[in-house]
Amino acid sequence: MANAAVIGAGGYLGGELLRLLEHHPSLTVTAAVSKSGAGATVADVHPNLDRYADLALRADADRLDADIAFLAQPPGEAMRIVPSLLERGVRVVDLGPDYRLPDPAEYARVYKRTHADPAHLGEAVYGLPELFREKIAKARLVANPGCFPTGALLAIAPLLERGQFDGPVVIDAKSGTSGAGHEPTPATHHPEAALTVWPYGAPEHRHLPEMRAAIGRTGARVPPIVFVPHLVPLVRGILSSIYPTGARGDAEGWRSIYAERYAGSPFVRIGPVPRLPWTQGTNRCYLAVESSGGAPVVFSAIDNLGKGGAAQAVQNANLLLGSSESAGLDAPGFGV
Repeated sequence: MANAAVIGAGGYLGGELLRLLEHHPSLTVTAAVSKSGAGATVADVHPNLDRYADLALRADADRLDADIAFLAQPPGEAMRIVPSLLERGVRVVDLGPDYRLPDPAEYARVYKRTHADPAHLGEAVYGLPELFREKIAKARLVANPGCFPTGALLAIAPLLERGQFDGPVVIDAKSGTSGAGHEPTPATHHPEAALTVWPYGAPEHRHLPEMRAAIGRTGARVPPIVFVPHLVPLVRGILSSIYPTGARGDAEGWRSIYAERYAGSPFVRIGPVPRLPWTQGTNRCYLAVESSGGAPVVFSAIDNLGKGGAAQAVQNANLLLGSSESAGLDAPGFGV
């Protein structure tokens, strides 16, 4: 058994991590950190997790008894504690954005702050296992991808690797409100979001540079990307409709490409146009290829808190620790 710490345990991603780790066969949660919840127990903050009724939330990450730490924090927080964790031999899966962009100047442009740990940016491995499995297994520090990039990259990477389109790609994504985090904002507060669909993030959502950087890591051509996310009145899930232009081949041929590319990936499903309940609570990405106007269209569905967050972090931890990639992640989605 390995000891795990969850830092940022009070939010949605932290709670989902704790839920997934509750029955993990080779990871035991020995520490949970939440500045806002310090002094309470995990079960006080997340009443559905009564197994953790005796685990008190700590205010800081000092002197953690952990082999691996999951960091579920806002931008700017992880980079202040990662150096000390690595120095103490703790492996890190960062669910925030601090290590997703390898260029500190690009990080400063996108997140409007100077990176406090540029020395480890080059070391961090981008944690999309289906594309970077071997590198993740050898890493100390993994940058868990953002939720939108996860669904989009799994959909377009096989096509780019095979040169199946040569024009821009349009990514039209719909996301539930939990992606905005635990604290309500004027846009994500339920009365504002419940009866509308709202496009946001223009002119450049911060996940767009992450997508470009991740494609560059694969060695494939980085196409022009038009990315428009929309907030929809759901809690969990992201459905992306993806339109590659200048397409070569047809929908049937593209389905074969996906089937071959993800043959060894336990969490990617190729099939009919997906529904979001299939993904909820899981680490699965459902992909489908259909034809519209004679051109292939790709659909991608994930749970933003699952494959787009906490479940993918557990998948990365499994690879880091040499466990089965699927350990603790076998549960199916809801279905309806």
